[in-house]
Amino acid sequence: MAEPKYLHINLLQMQYFLGVASCSSFTKAAQLLYTTQSTLSKTISSLEQTLDVTLFIRSKKQVTLTEAGQHLYDRWSVILRDIEKSLDESRVLQGGYNQFLAIGILDSQNSEKITAPIVRGFLQKHPLTNISVSACQTQELQKSLVCDNLDIVFTVLYDLEQMGNPAFDSLIFDECPHSVCMLADNPLASRETLTVADLKDSHFVGISPLYLPSYCGMLEDLCVPYGFRPQYIRYAINAMSQLYNLIEPNDIFICDQNYNGYNNPDMPHLQFRPLIDTHSGVAAVWKKSNTKEELKMFIDQIRTYQEEKANVL
Repeated sequence: MAEPKYLHINLLQMQYFLGVASCSSFTKAAQLLYTTQSTLSKTISSLEQTLDVTLFIRSKKQVTLTEAGQHLYDRWSVILRDIEKSLDESRVLQGGYNQFLAIGILDSQNSEKITAPIVRGFLQKHPLTNISVSACQTQELQKSLVCDNLDIVFTVLYDLEQMGNPAFDSLIFDECPHSVCMLADNPLASRETLTVADLKDSHFVGISPLYLPSYCGMLEDLCVPYGFRPQYIRYAINAMSQLYNLIEPNDIFICDQNYNGYNNPDMPHLQFRPLIDTHSGVAAVWKKSNTKEELKMFIDQIRTYQEEKANVL
């Protein structure tokens, strides 16, 4: 008796399928899943051949689920969540807890300023919840969120704006202006604040669009209204690598006050200046389909943190 075809599919194929379906785009899904569009397309095609089912209607602008594809999306979303939940529950039982929440934060963010006070406040109210916090690069955060390996992630506001994914919900907090990071001998360091127009002749250290296209998109949105485009002198592979790529006095990169190392007295060679009339901040992002009760409670704790911080100010 021949083996059923479905025995030859794997969890990665299922995750890739759910990612494309959530984004309605191979391009966006490839970015979020930290893979190439070619690999993603070949994986989906192979899955369709194995199942002998057409999953998507493809067009130049977007991909749309077929009726069969929609059925599998609805069912597989539940199956993968159940698998992840069962793994969470096994970890919880092993550790003597009764709930589990997986949180992601950018490795370039100051965790003590952003997540730590929220987590501490949450655990005071819900001590039997086992919380895991992972520091990752943006691409890995997005991939883990799409694949349900993380329940909620904390990212920069521009990344949320560039993602534009209807499968996600979000909460914006700790809003602040963008900031310019530069060497202490940069002429701009003599000023207390800067404007975007002041950066016209600066050399920008970007994050490679191969790794984080949303960062370059943010810089374009920032500079074009002032009549210029960023002059890139070099690219870094991630946000934390940018500070090591400040070499000449005219080199700069854009971050905000939540950047890990912002105004660190142990790094006097680096100077940070706020960029007036700009908007940045932190966004907590989660999947709308995630119905964990502890996630809802954690989101309530973020709101409580917001209110308490506003009252102090």
